[in-house]
Parts: sequence; structure tokens; C-alpha cells
Amino acid sequence: MAGRFGSSLQQANPVAERLVHHDMLVSNKGDILSGGIKGKRLVRPPRQSADRSRRVASIDSPRCPQALRFDAVGNCTYEEISRMEVLKMIQSAATGMPEMTQDTTPTFSRSRSRTRFVRDTPVEIPAIHMRDLRKLDNVFSASNEPSITVRQQAILVNCDPIRAVIMRNVMMVFLPDGADSLIQYLKTGMKEHLAEASTFEFAAVEAILATICRIFSLECEKIIPRCRVSLDKMAKDDSMLSELENLRAVKNEMSALESQVAGMRRMLMSLLENEEDMHMLYLTKLFNEPQYVHDLFGFDSEEAESFLEVYLQEIYGTQSRVSLMTNNIQNTESIVMLKLDSKRNFLLSIDLSLTLMGTLIAVPTFIVGGFGMNLNSYIQQTEGVFWSVFAFCVLFIVIGYVYFVNYLKKQGINMSWKY
Repeated sequence: MAGRFGSSLQQANPVAERLVHHDMLVSNKGDILSGGIKGKRLVRPPRQSADRSRRVASIDSPRCPQALRFDAVGNCTYEEISRMEVLKMIQSAATGMPEMTQDTTPTFSRSRSRTRFVRDTPVEIPAIHMRDLRKLDNVFSASNEPSITVRQQAILVNCDPIRAVIMRNVMMVFLPDGADSLIQYLKTGMKEHLAEASTFEFAAVEAILATICRIFSLECEKIIPRCRVSLDKMAKDDSMLSELENLRAVKNEMSALESQVAGMRRMLMSLLENEEDMHMLYLTKLFNEPQYVHDLFGFDSEEAESFLEVYLQEIYGTQSRVSLMTNNIQNTESIVMLKLDSKRNFLLSIDLSLTLMGTLIAVPTFIVGGFGMNLNSYIQQTEGVFWSVFAFCVLFIVIGYVYFVNYLKKQGINMSWKY
């Protein structure tokens, strides 16, 4: 058997040889992958089918059917573009960047908008990699935490539901299914901010942040009125049980919105605190004046700080509205629980009163039962005994009830039937 398969395996390119215990290895489909010669196995790598190659290629380069391309003047067009094509586009835009060289002369500068010094040593701007672009995909995203990543001649914005790649003269926006309403907001934002911003990348970032802030504002305007109606009904105790389910759904929506807004605020605060990223946002300036690549802190980032702080304040206002409504929900829930506790205590007091009254009535009932027996005691022949026993039974119940009510009141237990 070794000689039979040995001749055919000698024609393969290349052949790996290693010791094994068997003379032949076959695949699940019956294809011969290796044969044995003198106790050794000659292994030939399995051939990949065309379908497998196409599958691998499709995984490495997925299509994006809803990609929007904004040019330098704000015009929007639809494109089908793969992740690999986006990578090549960014790499092509970064070809004009100079090579980093070692500079051993550190200098110091001070930002006009900040009160701390930063060290102006050469800072290497990271190059774009495929793993950076994969983070813009929902499938490969580890979390929905918003982020703005700066690479050579590219700004990667990952703020759900908007995921975009911004370069110095073009922006590619990848929108999920069902997010067509955001397109008009982005178009309007790009037209407005291109007329005001000094560079394209700042206008693109502002348009995205303005769109996200508008989304949050619309969500607040949609959820908060529903929440107020439910809270008012619960506070008035009108159809409270039917409103509990509505309030639960609204509370879940408020929690999701609060999480998104808090994530955006953390992202903006982190970006403002990162000096390197703030300076690397200037894609056009770094491309037109490449000497700043070696002296990244040689210019001031006041313009980027200004518009980011504006949107940070807007995000903070939205977060305050959401937090206030969340606190109102919690306060209303506390009030409702207090009302329910009060009703429960009222029912318990009535139950205790009736139980006490039943216990006091049981004693005269025992006495009356004794007189009702068929045994002749001759007491019934005594004049006035009936009224005496009847008065005793009534007074025993009344005096006993008043006594126990006053005693329980001294102990802090209210037996009143008033609610």
C-alpha cells in the first residue's frame, strides 16, 4: 500500500514528511490526503474549493450596501464599498504624510484654552489597520460604547446608530437598516456646518454630533410626555394597575436612552482630555503643513475644543433631562409604594378590630351557652337575673373593646377606621 500511493504523492508541491502510526490519511469526503512509505506519512495540504475561497473573500471584504459618501462640498451619494476599499482609500489619503524621524529636542508650549503645559516631543500618529475598520461593524463591535478614533488622515466615528469614516475631503457613513430618517439630518448638518467650519473634517464631526444630539432630543420629546402621563395617573391612583405595564416599558426606554447619552458624554470628555487626539483631529492642517507631524503640539487646538465643548454641553443638558425624569419615576414609585403600604396597614387595622371584637363576643357567647343548656339550675326563677346577665355581656364587650383600643394606641398602633 505504501508503494501504491507513494508514486502519486511524489508529484505534489510541496510535500511535508513526519512520523505517524498510520499509513494513510483520508478526508471526510474520501479524498486521499496522505500515504505511507516505510512507516512514514507523506502529507499533502488539502486543496481549497472555489466556494470556500469565495466565502473567505466575502468575510474579509464584506459589502456595505448603505454607505453614504459626502464630498468636500456636502453632496451625498450612495455607494457600495467594501471594507478593503475603505482601507485603501484611507491609506491613499495618508501617502502624502512624511515619514516620522527622531527628534531629540523637546519643546514646550501652552494651549490658550487650557491651564496646563504639554510636552512637544514627536508623537507618532497611528496608521490605519483593518481591525480599526472592523470596530465600525456591529458584528465585530465588542460593545455599543461610543468612540472617536483618530488615525493617519482618518477619523473613525462609532456612535450608534452612526458609524463613519472621515477624511480631509470625504466622509463615508455606514447606516444600519431602518435608519433612513437620519440621512436628511446628516445632509442638512453637512450643508450648515460646511459654511461655518474652517475644515471639512470639523464640519463632518459637527454634523454627526449635531445629528446624534437631535436624535437624543427627539427621543426625549417622545418618551418624556408618555412618562409624565403615566406618572400623573399613578399619582392620582387612576387606573394604576393598567399603568404599571406602560410605566415599565417607558422606564426601560429611559434607561436605554440614559445609557446612550452617558456613553456619548464619556466619549466627548475623554476626547477633550486627550491632547494627542485633539491635535490629530486636524487632518487638513497636518496634510497641508507636514512639519506639524513632527511637532504635533506646535499649534493650538482651540477650534476643535470649542465645538466639542458646545456639543458636550448639549449632551449634558439631555442627560440632565433624562436623569430628572428617571428620578421622577423613582419618586412616583416610592409614593405609590407608600400609598399601598398605607392601604395595607388600614386593612390590617380593620382586621385587628374585627378580630378583637369577635374575641370579646366569644366570652358572652360562652355564658349565654351555659344558660341555654337543658339542665335546670333554678337561677332563671330569680327575678332580675336575665337583665343582669344581659347587661354584663354588653358592658363586657364595650368596656373590653375600649380598653384594648386605648392600650394599642399607647403602643403606637392606630385602630381608627378612617383612611
